[in-house]
Amino acid sequence: MIEGSSIAPEVIAQVQAVATNHSRVLVCLDSNHTHAHVLAELEAYAPLTSVGSYCVVFDTLIEDMPAEMFPDRPWGPGDNPKTAVWEYLKTHPEFEIDRRIQHKLLITVAPDGYLQRVG
Repeated sequence: MIEGSSIAPEVIAQVQAVATNHSRVLVCLDSNHTHAHVLAELEAYAPLTSVGSYCVVFDTLIEDMPAEMFPDRPWGPGDNPKTAVWEYLKTHPEFEIDRRIQHKLLITVAPDGYLQRVG
């Protein structure tokens, strides 16, 4: 088990060391849901995703929820995992949103959060 902040350099280094020993890697991000934190996680961990596999960013639905749903949280509409995904994808063409997955599911907490590594 690796303990610590998911964006701490020493934690990132430990995760990278584990991932390099595997030919297929699926990345799942579900931590602090602020835009800045998720964007930092994407920069650190999405590159570990194998081509053809996924980086799944959870709780992107926050963008589509009323702001009053999160009165005591630092995240909400405009500052959340989905906004981080959209920003990340502007400069990372090796990933695409795979909407086929969310369209197959009756319920998901990750709309626009299924990022397939295509290159």
